[in-house]
Amino acid sequence: MNCLMLVSLLLGAEPAAADRFSDVRIERPFDRYLLANPLLMESTGAKVIKLPKKRSLILAVESTVLKDDSPDERLRAEKVCKMKAFAALVQERQGVPLFHVEESKDKTVVVNVDGKEHGMSVSESLEITTIKMEGIAKDMPVVGRWTSKEGDVFYLAIGGIINKKGNVVRGDVGKSR
Repeated sequence: MNCLMLVSLLLGAEPAAADRFSDVRIERPFDRYLLANPLLMESTGAKVIKLPKKRSLILAVESTVLKDDSPDERLRAEKVCKMKAFAALVQERQGVPLFHVEESKDKTVVVNVDGKEHGMSVSESLEITTIKMEGIAKDMPVVGRWTSKEGDVFYLAIGGIINKKGNVVRGDVGKSR
């Protein structure tokens, strides 16, 4: 997070969620955290928020562009975002192995015609980066759905409350289990 964003969050300069999103449906207690900070609603990936009594609230927010307003498209968006959200949880917990290959070829041709040299240099480069992720994420319920104000981006959040042993627990964030 850059310094300017952090300062604007601290000063309350962040626009309200109602100004940036529509069709917002977020379950309690997750609504308290997401609606208070629309940046959490917009930035995708896994987020961990420390709570009292050595508990944590874990969220994974993902998004996809909506091609149209049909029920089939909304169902596709829901499935895509849910899979991406579970992948974000696995990535947050285990990291991801990265494989990177770079290959470059340089070729120089010099031609001598009537005592004058003419040259040409050609460079080719190929860069391949592969990310492989494999893991098991504990099932977490969908805790929120919303769209961008324009209605062209669908967002979905899955989440849970984790106790100090790393187990998913249900209930209000203020209560201890």
